[in-house]
Amino acid sequence: MNSGKIFLLIIAIICVSVILLSFIKSKKFLAAVLFTALQGICALFAVNLAGKFISVHIPVNEWTVGISSVGGVAGVILLLLCETFMK
Repeated sequence: MNSGKIFLLIIAIICVSVILLSFIKSKKFLAAVLFTALQGICALFAVNLAGKFISVHIPVNEWTVGISSVGGVAGVILLLLCETFMK
C-alpha cells in the first residue's frame, strides 16, 4: 500500500470511531443511528443521481451502503474523496 491509501484508511477509521462514539453518548441512540443511516443512504443515491451531470459515480454495493449508513453524509463524502483520489 502506498502512503496515500494508508492515510485515507487512517482518516476513515478516525471518522468512523468519532461517529460511533457520538452515537454511544447520545441519549437517543437508536433514533440517531436510524436518522444518520437514512441521511447517508439518501446522500449516496443523490450523488449517483447528480453524478450523471458531474461525471461522478459511486457504485452501490454492500460496502458503500454500509459506509454511508454508518457514516451518514460524512461517509458519502469519504467515499467521494476515495473515488476522486484513487483514479
